[in-house]
Amino acid sequence: MNPCIRKLQGAQDLIDYWEAQIYMSRTLAVIQSLILLTSVMILSITPVLGEDNDGIVIDEIVEWSTDTDISENIYIKSNGKLTISSVITFRSVAEIYIEEGGVLDLIENGEIISQKRASSLSTLGDNMSKLIIPTGEYLEEMNIIIVSEEPFSLNGSKVYVNEIEELSMSGETFRIQIPGGEQDTQLSFDGFGIFPIINSIILETPTGIIINEYKASSLTSDNMLLYGENGVSINSLGTLQITGNSTINGIDISSSGEIVIIDSTIKGSCPIVLTTNEASLHIENSEISGSQDDHYVKLKPYSVIGWDNVLIKDELIDRWERVIEDQKLIFDSEGVEYSIEGTSPSGDELSIMSFSGADGLSLIDKGGERVVEIGWFNLTVTRESATVVISEYRTAWNTAASNISNYGPSGTNLTWDENIDLRTLNTPFIEWVSLTVTGEEDSLKTGKSHQISAILANRGGHTANLYFDCDITETGIDADIGGYQNAKIEPGEQIEVNFGWRNINPGYFSLTCDILTPTQLVNDTAFGGGSISTNSVIWEEIEEESFNMIPIFIVIIIAIISGGVYFIQKLSIDAEETAEILDEYQNREDTEETI
Repeated sequence: MNPCIRKLQGAQDLIDYWEAQIYMSRTLAVIQSLILLTSVMILSITPVLGEDNDGIVIDEIVEWSTDTDISENIYIKSNGKLTISSVITFRSVAEIYIEEGGVLDLIENGEIISQKRASSLSTLGDNMSKLIIPTGEYLEEMNIIIVSEEPFSLNGSKVYVNEIEELSMSGETFRIQIPGGEQDTQLSFDGFGIFPIINSIILETPTGIIINEYKASSLTSDNMLLYGENGVSINSLGTLQITGNSTINGIDISSSGEIVIIDSTIKGSCPIVLTTNEASLHIENSEISGSQDDHYVKLKPYSVIGWDNVLIKDELIDRWERVIEDQKLIFDSEGVEYSIEGTSPSGDELSIMSFSGADGLSLIDKGGERVVEIGWFNLTVTRESATVVISEYRTAWNTAASNISNYGPSGTNLTWDENIDLRTLNTPFIEWVSLTVTGEEDSLKTGKSHQISAILANRGGHTANLYFDCDITETGIDADIGGYQNAKIEPGEQIEVNFGWRNINPGYFSLTCDILTPTQLVNDTAFGGGSISTNSVIWEEIEEESFNMIPIFIVIIIAIISGGVYFIQKLSIDAEETAEILDEYQNREDTEETI
């Protein structure tokens, strides 16, 4: 071959080689671009995994518009918003957590459903709970088998067949023979508490062949409560919006933020729980069904609820209940006995009695949860009406012997506040006005009692029978004031107490007096009191005055002399009388001898 031709052929091969390389590079770039674009598109419609791979983290604006199965937790951050316009099915137990500022928005037929959800039904007793069994689909005679929820039994409960036949049930299952016909069968239940709890209903032929089996919650029911566990929960501190014919199914919902439900459906997800006084719920033009309690919404005393045109069907399940727990009464003293008197929202009489502890606090009804408002099925609303009545509030200032009545309010309305402060109601509050040494002396003499004036005032709302004592300010030694000083002060009154102060030591001293506060008080200054001091005054010793003893001696001598003269005169008179007696006696003897 011509060398020139060979060289040209080699050059052509080289050109072909580089063209192929360029083509492959361009193709690779296109493929990489397509992969990158596809990744972006996938990320826009599917979950974004957090760095810790612990769930799906939403920290920006994301929309899911494709039906998806999920088995992970979802975390919506404070700057994140998740919009769902598709069906999201949770295949395992999970939580949707919405931070404050985060938003979960269901729109345009969006749905969140939990595959694991409560499916049994419990009853409300009194033959009010009903279940419709679709026996009308079968014309032959059959058995209805009632299966109880494990580990419970049907013992002690009754079933009424078509409101006519009454049967007592027992065991874990119970059979009822049903004749053939075209009518469905109504079962009504009566038991105790939430029992019986129905897990499922089985239809079988008289020969034992199973025709069909129904989960209790799948049947038409009336005044029955869901029983069981939902696998998914929404815990929201932010915003949950359900609009545009969207649905929540089998999801536990609790919120301290905002919930908005418009033109949508809530199934098997109640009660919706508002966990704080700041939480709110607005629901309108929507439908609610399926609750595990006898109300659809549970909220705090000051949570906001808006309820407009909401379809519910069970007359014994309330729209909402407001509850309060850990409610405290606050007193200044321990051992205050009281009672709560009034009526509950359901009209029952309240009977709660307790007393304050060593800290002055008392949990009403031991801090248990208490219903304070009911939004009934029939759109009426009733509230608790109660007062706090003091039955025994005694301290050292109003002992029974003092004839002073109980401290504390005679009747205070029980509000919805978590802490009800009763510390300043109908109690005394004592203040010192002045403490002075009376008189115009520049100095006080030791060994003598000097008058002190104490003026006290009662700024509170009840009488106090109190005591106070005093110390010498400079030494802290008890002052000699004649013992504890007593004062009984009516509310709004100012009184003066006068007493004497005796001091035996010379020098500059002042007096400090302290009011003795009751030991029952949890705060020494709760009823006022405190201390006050006089100005410092000088105490001087009494000077011993000299005097002449001579006049005294003269008086004594005169007394002695006078006594001696009197004694001598007395002896002389006695001697003369004695001599006369002896002479008379001697004359009588001489006469007798002569005879």
